[in-house]
Amino acid sequence: MINMNNEEYEDTPPEKMTISIMLRLVGLAFISGALLGQAIDFAYPMFGALHYHDPTIQIPSLGIEFCWWIPILYGTAGVILMLGYVLFDRWTHQKPRGGFNPRWRFVLAGIGLFALQFYGGPFLYGIGVPNFWLFFITVSTGLLVWWVFDRTYGGLFMLFLVATIGPLLEFTMINVLNLYHYSGPDIVGLPLWIIGAYMCGAAPNGILARKYLVYLQKTKSKDLVKGKEL
Repeated sequence: MINMNNEEYEDTPPEKMTISIMLRLVGLAFISGALLGQAIDFAYPMFGALHYHDPTIQIPSLGIEFCWWIPILYGTAGVILMLGYVLFDRWTHQKPRGGFNPRWRFVLAGIGLFALQFYGGPFLYGIGVPNFWLFFITVSTGLLVWWVFDRTYGGLFMLFLVATIGPLLEFTMINVLNLYHYSGPDIVGLPLWIIGAYMCGAAPNGILARKYLVYLQKTKSKDLVKGKEL
């Protein structure tokens, strides 16, 4: 008799990834990043922290501004983060908080805290909290989320990578492409507290990637077993 609970939560380092599994992971990462990213991005124009210059859809009464390219950006970020995390897991075999096969409540808790922080930044800006304090709040919570939900060197690298690339990309979109503007920038059109928002998103993407990878590898194993039976 197979113990389904033990099988479901077997916690071992990731197996060798095939091209098929990697492509499926890329697809799941892009869809997750696009959907979640767009959902939380609504907070910035809603609370007056940011405004897009040519929104595809705009509902002023609700503060909603949507641009067609936003989900693509978030989806691409999801792919980079999730692939980065599972590759570091494979290379280092350093066990993360929650393990290589985190339980869903652990995954959802991480995503929930990320969404709360992402909404909290523009909300606090909207009620008049100074950028200095917002920077302290977002960066400290970003590091705390990494400490609680990941605590690996690979995850720390991904955290600082996204906290560097994200603002650089935004600098280009604001100052070169003129796609949007922040209402209260600190330097080169950017408020420094967005660095903490990027930091906070790293670990939740990582633990979701680990869960996806376990699902994809088990699906592949079951398909192989069925093939042999046929």
